[in-house]
Amino acid sequence: MQLLHQKEADLVEYYEMLLSQTENQNILIHDIKKHLQSISLLNEKNKSDKISAYIHQLLDSSDLQETSRICDNEMLNAILCRYQRQCMEKHINFVTDIRSGVLQNIYPHDLTSLFCNLLDNAIEAAENIPDSYIEITVHKKENSPFIIIIVINSCRSTPVYDQDGLPVSHKISKEKHGFGIKSIKKVVKQYHGNLQMYYDTDSGTFHTIITLKQKQLK
Repeated sequence: MQLLHQKEADLVEYYEMLLSQTENQNILIHDIKKHLQSISLLNEKNKSDKISAYIHQLLDSSDLQETSRICDNEMLNAILCRYQRQCMEKHINFVTDIRSGVLQNIYPHDLTSLFCNLLDNAIEAAENIPDSYIEITVHKKENSPFIIIIVINSCRSTPVYDQDGLPVSHKISKEKHGFGIKSIKKVVKQYHGNLQMYYDTDSGTFHTIITLKQKQLK
């Protein structure tokens, strides 16, 4: 459990760093007019070498690295952008439908634990399958405080399930694995929710359906 908590703390710290990088990017974009004015002054003095160096410095800045806008929750957006890049590298189609404002009452560290473990498992299952995909849907149940999270991913075969109906790790050292599912279960329990997982043999896809009850954040 200590290792699990440390992993979650490290993940939250990593994504907070990504949010800081995005903030720096916004600042740089805000200041771009000033940079253009400086380049213009150098141009008036025919300082072509300094202009070239200035432009390359801006282009090489980590603050200008491209980021995607997948959802309006900053923490989750940073998480999803990272996994979107992983899916592109592994040729997995990554599809999302995150409705606006639905996750505002979920703590950032819980979002990190939940979605990182869900997507780690989904990518592992979908990797090296032709035309594989991961589909994430998040919406609020109408006239209720409940959020519905659905993850569907390509999967080669039917998993083995435990007595709670949840998949068992197929890795050799099972006592060192399975913490991802435990972390997901912990978050679901904290939000008085429900977790359902099943394999659809007809479509060759694994389905995760999570219901969370929104908390009033302090």
